[in-house]
This record gives sequence, structure tokens and C-alpha cells, in this order.
Amino acid sequence: MRRRLIWCLRVALLVCLPVASLQADPQRIVSLAPFLTDMVQLLGASDRLVGVLDDGQLPPELAHVPRVGAYQTLSAESIVAQRPDLILAWTSGNPPELLQRLRGWNIEVAEFDPQSLADIASATQRLGELLGQSAQAEQVLSRYRQQLQALEPPDGQAPQRVFIQLWDNPLYTVAGGQLVSDALRHCGAQNVFAELPGLAPQVGREGVLAANPDIIIALADQAISAQPWLDDWRRFPELKAVASKRLYVLASDQLVRPTPRVVEGVAKLCALVSPQP
Repeated sequence: MRRRLIWCLRVALLVCLPVASLQADPQRIVSLAPFLTDMVQLLGASDRLVGVLDDGQLPPELAHVPRVGAYQTLSAESIVAQRPDLILAWTSGNPPELLQRLRGWNIEVAEFDPQSLADIASATQRLGELLGQSAQAEQVLSRYRQQLQALEPPDGQAPQRVFIQLWDNPLYTVAGGQLVSDALRHCGAQNVFAELPGLAPQVGREGVLAANPDIIIALADQAISAQPWLDDWRRFPELKAVASKRLYVLASDQLVRPTPRVVEGVAKLCALVSPQP
């Protein structure tokens, strides 16, 4: 009781009544991850967003929606001040103590953490059910599955071995549990560091040389920033990727947000890793 009284004083503008249990069709939604914000929009429920995490890349149509903080500055009080009946959270990206605190105030928190193309489909279906937008979700998923099926490599295609570079000094790559690695598998290629633990492990230049990938892809926000990374690999003409001139840059924003729109990035990835004639 004392804890709740203190909280009421801190957010005095709120009417401090118990939050009702989640209804089938929540009307006040706070999203704590950009990909979840994208998903709400994709499912046609953006008019119900009353709070979003600010990553500096929100679309103009959400300019009126209150920001509840950035990744490192999420505020429980700012979130609760929006009086949400549903909070959409990112398991890997939101502090667990924050989510526990929100649940302690009897607010429904739904967590999502898609790490594969199949996970994206499951998350879309679940979110559609939570929002009462199941029909819209099925339409989105039908298109998503058709697009993915069209990208499947032909039987018998020789897999290309790929090194994905996330940073240059030190070198970081993606492990097998990461969405990008799953996209490579879907394209019929192999991640040369798929067996490493974690999601974005650090590797040595010697390790890349030993793996001798057929293709090197720098994943970066801007192509101009990653071009020097590829230039550095040209010092090693013995690398298959260098000898065959298969050094590429791919915009990271097309493959890092786990929504059905990721298929656009997967299509570009598949084009890069398809075997050369």
C-alpha cells in the first residue's frame, strides 16, 4: 500500500485506479521497441499507440505519439503516465527489472524476441491476436510466406560460405542464432561463424583468413562507412572473396528489424550470395 501511495504522488496527474486486466482489443498501447512499433503499424493499429520508444528514426506519422524514453533512458513513470492497457516489450532489448516493475502495477506486458524468419511469423500472428487484428495479420503473413518461398534456392545449388562483418576494429560478426544467419540459410548460403556462441561474437582477422569465405558482406548503416572495411580485405589476395571480387556492403536497417518487411532485405541478401555462373 505504501509503495503504491508513493507511486501515486510521483505521477500525481494520473488517476490512480487499478489497471483492468487485458481485454481482447486493447485501446492504449505502449511499444518499447522500434520493430514492435513497426509491427503495430503494419497491422493497422497505429492509432492505438499512446507511447513509443524513441530511436531517432520514427516515421513522421507518429510525430504526435509521446516518447517514453530511448534504449538507455526508459522511464517507468513516463510509460505508466500514458495509462496503457498493453505494453509491447522486447525481451533482449528492454531491462527485465523495468518489465517486472510494470507488471507489479498490474499492467499487461507482452514480450517478443524473434530471432529467425519463422519467429517473425509467430510473433506477427501472436501480435495480431493480442490486438484483435488476426485477419490483418493473416494477410500480412500470407504475403510474407509467399515472398520467402520465392527466394528459396533451387535444389542442388552449391552453398556459398559467407562472412558477415558488423564492425572493423575489433571485428564483430553474427553467430548462428542471429536473424541474419537464418536469412543466409534461407538463401542457401552458410555463415562461416555459425557455430560461435552468442549473437554478435568478436573474431580475429586470422580466424577470417582461416575460414576463407567465398563472400564477405559488410553490414552497416551507411555504405560509405563500411567501404574501408572491404578495402582492408583486399590486402589478402589469397582470400576467395577477394580473388573473386565478392566483397559487398548491405544496409543493416533492411535486416535488423524482425518484422515481415525484413523479406526485402532477405531478397537483397539472396541476390548477393547466389553462386556466380
